[in-house]
Amino acid sequence: MEVMNTQPASPKLPPAPSEAAWSAAAERVERYLRAHHLAGDRQLARLTADIIGIARARQRPGVEPVTLAMETVEACMGAWFAQVLGAGAADGRPLLARGRAALAMGEVTARWPEYFLRQGAVPVELIRVMREADLGRRPAVRLGHMAPPPPAKPAVATGWLRLQVSCRWPFVRVVTGLAVAISLAGTFWAAGL
Repeated sequence: MEVMNTQPASPKLPPAPSEAAWSAAAERVERYLRAHHLAGDRQLARLTADIIGIARARQRPGVEPVTLAMETVEACMGAWFAQVLGAGAADGRPLLARGRAALAMGEVTARWPEYFLRQGAVPVELIRVMREADLGRRPAVRLGHMAPPPPAKPAVATGWLRLQVSCRWPFVRVVTGLAVAISLAGTFWAAGL
């Protein structure tokens, strides 16, 4: 499929990205795919080359190759997750996040690496594993008729030096008592009594 260029030719277009920029984009895509536990080097190289090829075809003036490549890999993953998780998968929750979670929980890239990000026939077992691991399912909300818990009673100080903390720790109670006794003695001495 050819991509049509609908923008008029302009003498001020930025220069085409260099091969070094596309190599950096390919390295970024490869690291991203490795982060999804895609281990096979041949599979990884094939997917990376395919994604970079699509990104080159979608090249836009002023957009870095790394940005194009990451947009392309996100679009490919979104389309694959929609295919595998089913048409009703995008019911308001982010499809990519749900798909990535199902991908990791179902260990799909380890068990079926040859079908990852491939359009077409996907094994029924892979679809079942992905849909079972999908975190998009949530229980129905049921309102209960439980009585609310009683309000908590505030802690009440029962004495002049009796703090809740000092009741728990004898050392703190002794130190606090000594500090009060020393301050009272200092007050009486300063007053001349």
